[in-house]
Amino acid sequence: MLVENTTGPPVLRIRHVNMHIHTRCSDGVLKPKAVIEIALQNGLDVISITDHDTVEAYRHLPSSHVPLRVLPGIEFSSTWQDADIHVLGYGIDIHNKDLLELLDWMKEGRFRRAEKMLDKLSLLGIKIPVEHVLSFAGEMKLIVRPHIAEALVDLKHCRTKQEAFDKYIGNEAPAYVPKPMLTTSDVIRIIHDAGGVAVLAHPGKLRSLSLLQDFIDAGLDGLEVWHPDNYDALKLELEEICIKNGLIQTGGSDYHGDLDFNNSFSSVPVSELILRDIQSIWDRYKCMVRTS
Repeated sequence: MLVENTTGPPVLRIRHVNMHIHTRCSDGVLKPKAVIEIALQNGLDVISITDHDTVEAYRHLPSSHVPLRVLPGIEFSSTWQDADIHVLGYGIDIHNKDLLELLDWMKEGRFRRAEKMLDKLSLLGIKIPVEHVLSFAGEMKLIVRPHIAEALVDLKHCRTKQEAFDKYIGNEAPAYVPKPMLTTSDVIRIIHDAGGVAVLAHPGKLRSLSLLQDFIDAGLDGLEVWHPDNYDALKLELEEICIKNGLIQTGGSDYHGDLDFNNSFSSVPVSELILRDIQSIWDRYKCMVRTS
């Protein structure tokens, strides 16, 4: 949407956004090209593909997707005080050598983790070849737990993916194995080193908002204020925390394209404050691209 700027030429404003979308390169069901096509059909202004611990999707986008703007993104896994913490990185340099080397290490670690989980399932009498799990893992062959859950459902060991997590592969379940993890402070540093801004994903999943101060002290740039798991009162509390601490606000549906997840692909109903901050992230990214 164009809005009039009385001090200069018209500027392109962002109105329809979804800053948390997954593809087949991690645990989503759509290929990157299909994500772009649907975003265009839905009239979105800006999206970010935030696959888990990979930027592979950005190698498979169509050469042109005007007027849609795509902000490079990623969702990093990390750990803090024995909690699983996810951090979104926006505006990162997807060609950064150190970043890519780290992601290769994480991919290998996820594969070894999957093998260990399948070994535990085998001890429980459930034998699943790793090749069968890989058939759900997309082009990157990056295995995450939902892929094992899909295999459990496909082979009739469970009725739903949620049942697979509850009975076998959830954090407290018998076949669980932790994935290779970095600390949350390390992840924030890595995102910054790759030129991006670090935003805490789905804060509603935190066991306590008191953890936020640790992340802010480590250099966290923002919070995902709008997310399907964030109830209204929490959104207001997160907004207040952002204003008090000078943090960026973002919003996204955490789209996977799976019926087991309560999210959608369309524009998310974010506030004007969130739109303003997403505009600032986009402007910052474009400035970096022009000067690099």
